[in-house]
Amino acid sequence: MCSAASFILGMGMFAVIIYLPLFMQGVLRASATESGNLLTPLLLSSVVGSIVTGQMNLRMRTYKPSAVVGSMLVTAGMILFARMGVATTRSAVLTAMLVAGIGMGLLMPVYTVAIQNAASREHMGAASALPTFFRSIGSTVGVAMFGAVLLTNYQRDFPKGVPPGTPDSLLSLFRNPLMLAQIRPQLDAAFGHYANGPDLLRTLLGNVPVALVHGIHLIFISSAVIMAAAIVLNLLLRNIRLRHGPYKPEAPPH
Repeated sequence: MCSAASFILGMGMFAVIIYLPLFMQGVLRASATESGNLLTPLLLSSVVGSIVTGQMNLRMRTYKPSAVVGSMLVTAGMILFARMGVATTRSAVLTAMLVAGIGMGLLMPVYTVAIQNAASREHMGAASALPTFFRSIGSTVGVAMFGAVLLTNYQRDFPKGVPPGTPDSLLSLFRNPLMLAQIRPQLDAAFGHYANGPDLLRTLLGNVPVALVHGIHLIFISSAVIMAAAIVLNLLLRNIRLRHGPYKPEAPPH
């Protein structure tokens, strides 16, 4: 159960970390530095959530409430992200990041604690590595799957706003929206060879946010559904009371 939940958490968590900066750069027109700085509330709130879940688990001697509440908060955060669009304000993005970040902070330590609490001492090392292992697999699968969704929708929607007669050689530069910021000098040079090149470049760059929004919207909708499944898994999680006090070796059999 913890392994499956860790896999799901990895998919949802990295959807935010990877594609939220793309939304801020490609749709809200923030610079790479600004989009990195704007992730700070998400990361700081996850730290706060980790501190809170540690205190909750210590005082309540149970980890299940943290898992359930955390997955609910991450799901709510994904729903808020899914509502974002071209007109979204940065304060709305900040609110969604705080909700999702606190939820992630509540969730991330829970599965390690749950497995360590249930595992025998001789299997503690291998058991402790399982949540990180499955979270890493989930993040890899999630990034690949969501990347395919994003690019498929982008390549379908972007041509709808392209002026007739635009050369294919120029359109090929817009195939991957993830690279537009890095190749901006190449774009200026390529469009500079045409009489209406600068105006055409501005038109195509203005079309990029509209084409990106739908794909990013689907990513966060999918993440919300995935994290809703995590709520169900966490409700089914075995609630073993936390061990407390110094380790007491088992008595040898007679």
